[in-house]
Amino acid sequence: MPNLVFMELGFPILLVNPAMLEVRGQQVPDVNMRELQATVFRQLIAKAGRLTGAEVRFIRKYLRLRQADLARVLNMANHSVVSQWESREDEFTGMEYNTEVLLRVWMAAKVGRGDRLLELLEDTLRDLQPVHVEPLAVTLLKAA
Repeated sequence: MPNLVFMELGFPILLVNPAMLEVRGQQVPDVNMRELQATVFRQLIAKAGRLTGAEVRFIRKYLRLRQADLARVLNMANHSVVSQWESREDEFTGMEYNTEVLLRVWMAAKVGRGDRLLELLEDTLRDLQPVHVEPLAVTLLKAA
């Protein structure tokens, strides 16, 4: 199967060679949404470029947080800062570099990847650039 850009998470995800199903005469990707969401969340931790507003919204919703909860985690005065980041949609949030690093380190700890914190800080997150990055590429196993 050819690769497919999947928009159901609020931002583009490139599904690499997805299995397809026929639904009402149309071919649609056979996606286990929980698996896809978990995979995308882990990939956003180490994404090369800065996070977009849509990605921050996805992260917050994936963790089942209100904007005020995320603001509290990041030591922001109130939820309006998180709201401003999320309103940027496909643009980079404009959040301070250290705040984004803190968010990603916290995300890694939330999914039990504390063993990668040193690698994240020394390598992956050292020089995040607000440059256009291609959609996250995800290869999924066939949905059950």
